[in-house]
Amino acid sequence: MTAPKLTPRKAPRQPRARATVDAILVAAEQLSRKLGVSEWTTNHVAERAGVSIGSLYQYFPSKESLVTALYLHRRSAHLARVAAALAELGDARVKDDDAELEAARAWLGLTCEDSDWSLDLALREFLLAAGAARKLAPIDEQAQRLLAQVLVRRGLPGHDAARRAFVVLHAVEGVIAAAARARGEWLTDDAMAKDLALLLRALRG
Repeated sequence: MTAPKLTPRKAPRQPRARATVDAILVAAEQLSRKLGVSEWTTNHVAERAGVSIGSLYQYFPSKESLVTALYLHRRSAHLARVAAALAELGDARVKDDDAELEAARAWLGLTCEDSDWSLDLALREFLLAAGAARKLAPIDEQAQRLLAQVLVRRGLPGHDAARRAFVVLHAVEGVIAAAARARGEWLTDDAMAKDLALLLRALRG
């Protein structure tokens, strides 16, 4: 069986091309929410985006490449919000309790209306089932580097910070993933952010 193509054919350069790709990504996201990631086809996306299937294939050679682009787009935006919150956590002048709570809120997505952990997990699981783990590794490593930088600024040695960042990332996101699967309503509750802040505090040491 031929492995699916996971990388877009080309990046949009002109405003019209970027608008086309944006419309395709929005349509894929909407269909993923409405039908589930596994249930739509590229034809469905093209129709909803108002573009020809040929235009879609100019950028995305497969459904898997489109889901990869959508997941990485959403994950990158999420990490940017988390990084901004963690920057304060790494500043010794900021009260720890306040910074950790804001970091937890950003991680949950309470600071962004577009946050949807259930969708992001569904996209990720689809890609893992498609054998796309190698495409996800760099963005996960970026998250660990962000955390490690914070820990180093707070005085933890670099080799210890890398290990601690791995633990923090998987502990926090493991809790969020479990809640998304079983108790989705908790993800919109600030009490959950306060619990995650306690976890961050304990793991920070």
